[in-house]
Amino acid sequence: MDGIVFKIKGESLITKRRRTFLLMIPLSAALWWMFEFFNLFIKNWRYEGLPALWISAIGMTWAFATIGPGMFETRDFLEAVGAFKKRTRGFKIRKSILYILIIIGAACLISIFVAPPQIAKYLGIPLWVGFILMLDPINCLRGRRSIFKEWQEGNFQNFWCLFVGGLICGFLWEFWNYWAPAKWIYQVPYLASPKIFEMPLFGYLGFPALALEYYALYSITLNWRK
Repeated sequence: MDGIVFKIKGESLITKRRRTFLLMIPLSAALWWMFEFFNLFIKNWRYEGLPALWISAIGMTWAFATIGPGMFETRDFLEAVGAFKKRTRGFKIRKSILYILIIIGAACLISIFVAPPQIAKYLGIPLWVGFILMLDPINCLRGRRSIFKEWQEGNFQNFWCLFVGGLICGFLWEFWNYWAPAKWIYQVPYLASPKIFEMPLFGYLGFPALALEYYALYSITLNWRK
């Protein structure tokens, strides 16, 4: 995908922003291991067919490290071909609203730890939106790149490229997972059917949310401002 972007634009994430690309790799693994920690409480997915523990730890870390870069390369491809390029009039988001969203996002994440197990398993949606609501407003208030900041400027291209890029990656990951001997299995207690591969159809909306979460995380850790 990076090669295709380079062919179209003459530059790409690896060829022009190699330091950023390399930093995205461990951050990607760290964020997904954090999701694995949350899953100890919500128990919305599990793994089967894994090899020995140490081999699984290496292989899973390797795989988790590709999530963020994979979605960003797909986002860059959509941007390179001019998808969702049209700008529209922006709208003002008051600081008070941003602070409220930060509180809501933090509450979403905290609720997973304090809820009893029979309730926690229903809190998958708060997990997938919590980081967005908490981190993106912080980036906006601090002048870093953020979805809310771009919306105020009338720029919706990045949002939609991340959204669709997340869907594309999610579909491919679920396709490959379906045929794998070592795989993940979902055990979501609601909207569990119909399914496309192992993933319930409704669950595919989690992949765009994941792309937006990675964008917020990368922006806050790598101090993206341009």
